[in-house]
Amino acid sequence: MPKAETNAAPQEPQGVATTQEPPRLGELIQVQVADGLELVNNETGLDFEPGTPTLQTVTVTTLRRLKDGDLVRV
Repeated sequence: MPKAETNAAPQEPQGVATTQEPPRLGELIQVQVADGLELVNNETGLDFEPGTPTLQTVTVTTLRRLKDGDLVRV
């Protein structure tokens, strides 16, 4: 009996948002600080490393920073 072919797209890890959908509170997304800015990561208390994608839990502050352009989704 031949196997049925599946063309299912690879699944994203649970709890990690993709860049196509708007972020929701509590999800993990990858962000990096906008070029030329220094910004404190409230989760670690340290500055974001410029040019380095970082996993971030979406909070109200994260949403504001994304809207203001201080953080960029990658």
